[in-house]
Amino acid sequence: MKGKENLEQKLLIAKLTDKIKECKTKNRIVNTEFLNMHQKNIVQKELNRLKEKNYIFFGGYENASSEILVIYPQKFPAEIIQENLKNIIKAIEIKLPKELIGKYEHKNYLSAVMLQGLERERIGDIIVHSDEAYILVLRENARYLKDSLQSLTRFKKSTIEIIDYEDIKIKPQEFIEFNIKVASNRLDAIVAEIVKTSRNKAEEYIDNKKVSINYQEELKYAKAVKKNDVIVIRGKGKFIIYEIGEKNQKGKIIINIKKYK
Repeated sequence: MKGKENLEQKLLIAKLTDKIKECKTKNRIVNTEFLNMHQKNIVQKELNRLKEKNYIFFGGYENASSEILVIYPQKFPAEIIQENLKNIIKAIEIKLPKELIGKYEHKNYLSAVMLQGLERERIGDIIVHSDEAYILVLRENARYLKDSLQSLTRFKKSTIEIIDYEDIKIKPQEFIEFNIKVASNRLDAIVAEIVKTSRNKAEEYIDNKKVSINYQEELKYAKAVKKNDVIVIRGKGKFIIYEIGEKNQKGKIIINIKKYK
């Protein structure tokens, strides 16, 4: 497993190197496919190492989970970069008929997209409302995705259009809030309480690389978790450490956690 991950990391960095070279030799704006948070971390570290400055990450809206990397020549003005983004990312707008309002969730849209044979990296975030949804996609795949989705039985009566990302309706992030009590702010203790399992089972999650802090895999059981850390437990969800209280009389720390819906 480790060898596979190292290979994927090397391929990601190799693609980045090619993009940087293309930007500089051809003096033009270039972009990657959509990157998840883990991939973005890897790319960011390499950009820092190379001391690159002329780039932005963008996913169609602020705080998007999946973002492309846009690299641009040094002398390009900001307005040209901004205008070019519209030619890289588009959105598929799906408006549901009355009888389907409130019946489709994120998984329904994602499964429909995956049926079309596009690689996951070609698709960005999917923003779901009760009566409509927006799928961020690379411009060159937008027409194909629109036509393919329109042919599906589940969207037969829906109105599907290609729109600019600026026209999507952003949905405020929703959370499920709860408290846990732990003896310390060690990662294994917190994972065990979040998942409602034993400390040994929590260690298995960590050993199997199913746990990350701020989108970086963490293998240390005793890693100290801090306020505002984002913990992702594969198969269980994404959580933000919102507040860490003082120890109570029983020696327990009360931690307020928000789980991303």
